[in-house]
Amino acid sequence: MTRRTVSSIALAHGTASTRSGEALRALVLEIFRLNGALLRHGAALTAPLGQTQARWQVIGAVAEATRTVPQIARRMGMSRQSVQRVADLLVVDGVLRFEPNPEHARSPLLQLTAEGQRIEARLNDIGRTWAAAIADGLRHAELERTVDTMREIIRRLDT
Repeated sequence: MTRRTVSSIALAHGTASTRSGEALRALVLEIFRLNGALLRHGAALTAPLGQTQARWQVIGAVAEATRTVPQIARRMGMSRQSVQRVADLLVVDGVLRFEPNPEHARSPLLQLTAEGQRIEARLNDIGRTWAAAIADGLRHAELERTVDTMREIIRRLDT
């Protein structure tokens, strides 16, 4: 499947505004604000470990599964070049290592080193504590519904 572009979506559905469409527009603007806040907080949370928010994203993506730079870039919505720069620095620092990719010789797989696993565990602990504090008083079911809704929007955008 190909990704739908703004113009193809508009052509397929007309340009008339709907209540759901307006609600989605408001959600998108709030997600932009949330992203900015997450980037600020991420930088503050990772600094004591000598990491950055961008490094945390790449470390987290590799911790989920062994991936290539292009796979991480697509998953995280980042440019391949920026992920490559971060990955190269993490390799130099001994946090990640490149492994041969049997499916693509020119796109090696990234894996956590022992040091990377230690850092990732510390980042996870910090992230869990921070998330628990932020989530205090929010309803679990509402958060789960929000996650489901965001995943559905991502699915629609990526098909």
